[in-house]
Amino acid sequence: MDDDRLIIFTGPSPRGWHRLQTFLECPQRYAWGELVGIGGFNENAPPLAKGTLVHLGLAQHYARMRETQQGREPDLYYNPTEAIDIMVEAKPHWHEFGELAKTVVEAYKERWKNERLKVIAVEEMLEANIGGYRFTGRMDLVYEDSQGRVWIMDHKTTGHLSNKQKKFYSVSGQILGYRWLGHITYGDRFAGLRLNMIQHGGDFKFQRLDVEAAPRMYSRWPQTVVDAEEGIQRLMDSGRAPDEWPMASSELVCYHRYGPCQYVEQCKWGQANGPEK
Repeated sequence: MDDDRLIIFTGPSPRGWHRLQTFLECPQRYAWGELVGIGGFNENAPPLAKGTLVHLGLAQHYARMRETQQGREPDLYYNPTEAIDIMVEAKPHWHEFGELAKTVVEAYKERWKNERLKVIAVEEMLEANIGGYRFTGRMDLVYEDSQGRVWIMDHKTTGHLSNKQKKFYSVSGQILGYRWLGHITYGDRFAGLRLNMIQHGGDFKFQRLDVEAAPRMYSRWPQTVVDAEEGIQRLMDSGRAPDEWPMASSELVCYHRYGPCQYVEQCKWGQANGPEK
């Protein structure tokens, strides 16, 4: 970058749901990543690279919208096309996805060009104390509607939109946690969470969905956080070697919908015989 304009590329929040989900799915996976320090997800995997670039473009779009709404200069931020170009220059492995991401973001802007919302926050981290444990979440977009209600919008990219997605996101601990953070942060003004679904495969499609209700699961979510945190601490205190933590040993966990777990070879053959760190 050769000027002072801003680009929003924040990464995950420090005490978010992902680490707890990892432990709940497979404590051994948690130990490989958090304790042994073996590399985690592959940021160059096509679905992740495409999603990250589209998220970046949307963050720049809404940050510029916020500046305009507040009477400031939108060019404080790079526009989406510029930001995506900068990112693919910094990450050459993402180069093949740059044009797609830019085209998707421009199509998204055209689709929602008449939307009327007041941008409150873009990629802002919220946090709360849950049973004595710090929990954080980074919100893609927080906005106020025409009635003064506050919504959290979570961008989700996919190769193919399906009606099933609002069902399986209804049980996502991340989504439940975002709703919890929204209530704590915005109180009675908080209206809920919406999924901003973006299909980047084939013909682009854009939908906004309200997550299906899961009241019992939502009411139990804080205890789920505590159970996970206490489970991690018990194993830490037990003195067990990181490569001896409990493993799921499940064809549904070791091989999930995005492919094999990144640590499957370590678990099958032992740390020394798996891929290098």
